Amino acid sequence: MPNLHHPQLDLAGKIRPGLDILANEIVIALKKRTSFPGNSQIYKPGLVMSQPSATLLEHTLKKVERCHAELGRYTFAAQEAFTPVDNIAPIIHRTPPDSPLHPMTSGVGHHIIDFYQHWISQACRAGENTDTYGETVTADVVALLAIMERVNLGRPVAEAKFREQPDAFIDTDGNRDALLGLLVKKDREVQVLELARNLAERYNLPASHVVDTFNFMIKTTIDIEIDYLRMRITAEQSGSSDRLT
Repeated sequence: MPNLHHPQLDLAGKIRPGLDILANEIVIALKKRTSFPGNSQIYKPGLVMSQPSATLLEHTLKKVERCHAELGRYTFAAQEAFTPVDNIAPIIHRTPPDSPLHPMTSGVGHHIIDFYQHWISQACRAGENTDTYGETVTADVVALLAIMERVNLGRPVAEAKFREQPDAFIDTDGNRDALLGLLVKKDREVQVLELARNLAERYNLPASHVVDTFNFMIKTTIDIEIDYLRMRITAEQSGSSDRLT
């Protein structure tokens, strides 16, 4: 029988504090990004001399995620990359950590990048400064990786909530509205958005820019949770997963 109280599924003691730490990291990265102009050429092919068909953002994301993969980041089940990393060999010995999660790829990378580039068009002043392309794309990558990590924590959240009341989730038969009724805690969303406003004030950013980002992350996280729970429910109904009760 699986462990109903796996330490990685501790909502109050582990997951929510981790979400709050990521919230700070994300807002700091957004603040840094707003210190540079839009620098739209970063998101168009042509800047990378060795790869004229790739954008500077694509090229840099791939490089950074390759390094993270070599160090074992993506052996953690709740982590997900924007770029393919499955064929990258580790450079250190590291045993993949035990995980209570069932394998699932959220596939939200393009969605995050689309939102982020729209956010830049709203939050950053127009213009180009070629001398800041390196610093700009570095801020982009930090923000994107933190947002990706933050939304994919929806998977352990969903697993933790599923284990609390598996029969109730199975009885929804995957219906979105029924799942939302079990998942969504309005008081928690209010707390998250209040944190967003406080961080905006702390780092001198327009509150709307930060709240928009957090609303996007909340919605994306919920979509990931729904996908994960539907997968879990299907597995339970088909008998391909150990029952939790």
